[in-house]
Amino acid sequence: MRPPLKKAMLPLLLLILPGLLLGCGNSGSVTPTLQPTTTTPLTATHTLTPSLTHTSTLAPTITPLPSKTPTVTRTPFNTLSPTPTPSPVPSQPALLFPYRDTYGRTVDWSYTRVTQRGENLQGEINELWAFMGFQLLDRAIHQRNLQFLGNTITVYYLNVAHEFDGDLLPMQLVLGGTSGESIPIETIPAGGTAYIQVLIKESNDPFDPFRIHDQAKLPFKDRQDSIPLLFIKDIQALLPTLPDKLILVANHPILIPSNHWPQVKLDMSRVSYLAARYQPFFELDPYDRIVDQSAFAYALRDHILYQRPMPEGLYAFSSQTLVIITGD
Repeated sequence: MRPPLKKAMLPLLLLILPGLLLGCGNSGSVTPTLQPTTTTPLTATHTLTPSLTHTSTLAPTITPLPSKTPTVTRTPFNTLSPTPTPSPVPSQPALLFPYRDTYGRTVDWSYTRVTQRGENLQGEINELWAFMGFQLLDRAIHQRNLQFLGNTITVYYLNVAHEFDGDLLPMQLVLGGTSGESIPIETIPAGGTAYIQVLIKESNDPFDPFRIHDQAKLPFKDRQDSIPLLFIKDIQALLPTLPDKLILVANHPILIPSNHWPQVKLDMSRVSYLAARYQPFFELDPYDRIVDQSAFAYALRDHILYQRPMPEGLYAFSSQTLVIITGD
């Protein structure tokens, strides 16, 4: 026979009851067990990196220092000033007479004969020598002063004229020069400055420009007999005694290759008569440095080689070798 239900549950209650009583009598709070909270990971915010704007910063402007080389302002043609004081020598223009060189060319006031020419690698004329014929206008040697490298040079010249395109233009034919201001011819110091190469011919003597040119360039010991040197003071004394019929012919370089310019400048700085003769053919800056050949030299080249007109002006040609041809 099964026991009654109450009696069966009594032992079970006895086991549960103490536990319940114990839990009720505890005055402390029960700390709940924290369950791990699942945190949803934050989605990373993509912060845009700003694009670099390339701002071009201008480099500081460099102001160039003033150049020590002066700017050369050229006049169209390097013309000369007339003699400041009128010459007391009366005008006495030479008269022309028939005369030809050994090649059959008439020697007159318009006479030109190229005696040497050369070209550079580009085929340009960079060397030119020529004989030119002149009419002597009076029977005196004149002078003017030239400033070069801070020094004064007395330039000695003849008053002459050359025919360009049918017109006789006055010119100065430079014979030489000496150091100092307004030095009288009689007091020129002894030496090369006092001399000039001169040939005196009569109307029946032959005139070979090429032969004379070659002889004049020989060393002194080889040319002293063929082309003698005369004192400038002796030429001054000779001029009034010459006949009315008279032709002057002078030879000198017009263009010189640029690689020779340093030597030309050195010669000009050392020898006063070379400074006087070369000056008309070169363009100099305010410091007397050679910057180019003169406009006159180029114009003379164009006239001789290409028959171009020669602008009017008072110019100077120079004489390395002077030939005096007298008529009857």
